Amino acid sequence: MRVFLLSLVGIPFLFVDGVFLYTVPVPVRELATREEGWIVLGGVLAYLLMHFFVRKPERFYLWGHEFAHIILAKIFFRKIHQFHISSRNGGKVVLDRTNVMIDLAPYIFPLYSVGIAVPATMFRDVSPWVADIYLVAASFLFTMHLLFSAEGFLTGQPDVRRSGRVFSAAVVLLFLLLWIPCLMAPGVSAGWGSVATAYRAWLSAVGAAGEGILTFARSLMVL
Repeated sequence: MRVFLLSLVGIPFLFVDGVFLYTVPVPVRELATREEGWIVLGGVLAYLLMHFFVRKPERFYLWGHEFAHIILAKIFFRKIHQFHISSRNGGKVVLDRTNVMIDLAPYIFPLYSVGIAVPATMFRDVSPWVADIYLVAASFLFTMHLLFSAEGFLTGQPDVRRSGRVFSAAVVLLFLLLWIPCLMAPGVSAGWGSVATAYRAWLSAVGAAGEGILTFARSLMVL
């Protein structure tokens, strides 16, 4: 029953996700130049080549996945009874209690991308290469996060099944989309100063697109 009710809640959220995804070029254009866009694309392609043609960094991803569980568990004052990672059985964190945010933490929190954003921001002015290197690394790691998260949903990981795939997908997709401007900021010439402007432009575009879709839906109902 819990999964069914959460799935009902997740359906309208998926509509919202679709509008955010449709309008994501708006904040990207606000923040990145064309050259910076090509650098990001290079990082994405580099990871895709590694994932599909070289070797999946499964163990590397697992550390980030399980640590995300641990970080959120600590935030919610949960007791950690067991922490285990192996190449054969994957990772496992045993807690006294869990909740939706702890379950979905590894999917909504791109730990490695956020982790490198901090030093990139701190050392941005040390060299003009810092920003470009960060964009390549951040897009590489974010693409890794997206692909492994997608695999987790397709294989039906317990983290996802506890709240249902529909609700979990709706929450995860929204969070990952909202991360994009913040993850771009340390490496783009616009910097952190333009992030608020990018979010405002994005929300305005989302509102306009959503209103347009609802108007179209109402016109169909009249017919």
